[in-house]
Amino acid sequence: MSSAQKVLFLGATGYVGGTVLWRLLQHPHATDLQITALVRDAAKAKELEAFGVVPVVGDNANLELLEALAKDADVLFSVADSNDVSAMTATLAGAKSHFAFTGRPTIYIHTSGAGVIADPVNGAHQNSPTWDDLDEAQMATIAPTQLHRPVDLELLHADDEGYIKSYIILPTTVWGIPTGPLVDGGIQNWQNSIVNFLLSPSLARGQGGMVGEGLNVWNNVEVNELADFYMILYDAVMANEKTAHGRVGLYFAENGAHELREVSTVIARVLFEHGKGASPTPTAFTAEEIGPMGILIGSNTKCTTSKARALGWRPTKSTSTMLDSIPEVTIKLAGLGASP
Repeated sequence: MSSAQKVLFLGATGYVGGTVLWRLLQHPHATDLQITALVRDAAKAKELEAFGVVPVVGDNANLELLEALAKDADVLFSVADSNDVSAMTATLAGAKSHFAFTGRPTIYIHTSGAGVIADPVNGAHQNSPTWDDLDEAQMATIAPTQLHRPVDLELLHADDEGYIKSYIILPTTVWGIPTGPLVDGGIQNWQNSIVNFLLSPSLARGQGGMVGEGLNVWNNVEVNELADFYMILYDAVMANEKTAHGRVGLYFAENGAHELREVSTVIARVLFEHGKGASPTPTAFTAEEIGPMGILIGSNTKCTTSKARALGWRPTKSTSTMLDSIPEVTIKLAGLGASP
């Protein structure tokens, strides 16, 4: 890179975002990047300076600030709220100004989620279609009312107009514990996965739970390997302007699949062994216990990662490793101490 590339990073202290940021800071051309991060916590913002990041204290509710930051960015990594239409509109306004001034479209790498294809079945079965991101006709049928889709559509319209090039990553169930100095220093959140959503209501009622019969299926991806894909995609975009973007630039991220009851069974067993659950066998949550997230958790979200693998992504951690990791995460989140 001949001159500093200006990167705006949203979600720098998050579970996925911090993991991606650390990969970016380790990039071979990191010294050629001027990375600005929008951070809510002033203390964390100050700590990021030590890593060469230019922090700006604020949040996605400050739309004028978002627009101004995006106006100055050549590349935008959005790994924050995937449902905030107002924030997306603000960053796109900034990107449009950037294009008017420079004549160059903003490279916009956005984190959506596989919830865009979620089929709500209340844990009853797994007989929903499998989506392939190489099947352009199928991907074009994603309903505008699906989770995350309103934000994604804003990006796609902007790509159609030509002032950005959008690359939308659709992670499945993200699991694992991120590594690196941002975690070690308490700058980055270390956990925000399916265990979080299942554990709280399980602890509240004293019994591990699931949605319905827990027969529904989600794909999954390990957080560090997911972050690796962001860098593979970024490098592909920098090397080849023809890398698929816009309406054909949606990239699933998965390396295996699990039934909900497999995850719930591990959590129920751990709680039972620590005296926090009545039985090692999970039972169905009531709607009141699981709340509105139950619709998503009890859905089928089945997909195939074709595009990422075509770019050279080679994840190795699959469902068995995910299930093996859940006891440690459950114990740590619930503050249960060591295994009995």
